[in-house]
Amino acid sequence: MDPAGDSLFRAVVELQGAMLGRQAEELSHARHAVDVLVSRVTELSDQLRHLQAVESNTTQTVPQPMTSHEPRINNPPFYAGEPTNCPSFLIQCKVVFSLQPQTYASDKSEVAYVISLLAGRACDWGAVICDSCSSCCEDFKLFKAEMIKVFDRSVFGKEASRQLAALRQGKRSVADYAIEFKTLAATSEWNPAALAARFLDGLMEDVKDEMYARDPPELLDDIIDLAICLDSRMELRYRVRGNTSWSRAELSVPSSAPHVSELPDPEPMQVGRMRLTVEEKQHRL
Repeated sequence: MDPAGDSLFRAVVELQGAMLGRQAEELSHARHAVDVLVSRVTELSDQLRHLQAVESNTTQTVPQPMTSHEPRINNPPFYAGEPTNCPSFLIQCKVVFSLQPQTYASDKSEVAYVISLLAGRACDWGAVICDSCSSCCEDFKLFKAEMIKVFDRSVFGKEASRQLAALRQGKRSVADYAIEFKTLAATSEWNPAALAARFLDGLMEDVKDEMYARDPPELLDDIIDLAICLDSRMELRYRVRGNTSWSRAELSVPSSAPHVSELPDPEPMQVGRMRLTVEEKQHRL
């Protein structure tokens, strides 16, 4: 073989060997890179499955926001500072808050709603509270307590007992009498038996007579129901008789005793005008 051709052949073989070596090295690097990518993809897949599981649990535990519409209700009447109406006004506002919790979700919104329903001197007080930036404008409980302290003059305890002891039906219906009676009774701390006896005693005389004629029940509510029924029957009876101008004042006045004609007193003996017999004249002489 020609030495020149032999050396050329050897050079070509060496070159191809070197190229094969580089290709093998590159293939090894590529294989390593693929292994790294596979490992990374596997790791990312595990993380994705974990996040999906966490999201699923969160969706199940966290309540969904309410989509239903809140009911529409009428506003309470305006409050002008009446001393005995403050608690009932605040209770009506509380009902609105409970039925529309999304609209009145903060203390500020509740305070603003109450102030918007104030009138007269109560409105003047609310304006002063707002202008002074009082802390009670940020807390509805403080605002409510301050409002009660200023306006509420409801009776409790001894005062309620005193008014209850003097309460009478008068010319009104038993139903109206029962409403005021039970309002005072709620804070009077009287026992049930005392309340029942007091209610009976405060009834109009005619109604009371009808009650005792029927052996009144023991419970106050039963007594009130019976008294209202009797009162309604008595009113109907008077109207059926044609007494269009009937009023309970007529029932409260006892019927007058039958008139007895008085005979004239006998005149005193007029001795000087009597005729005397002869014997009486002789006897007196």
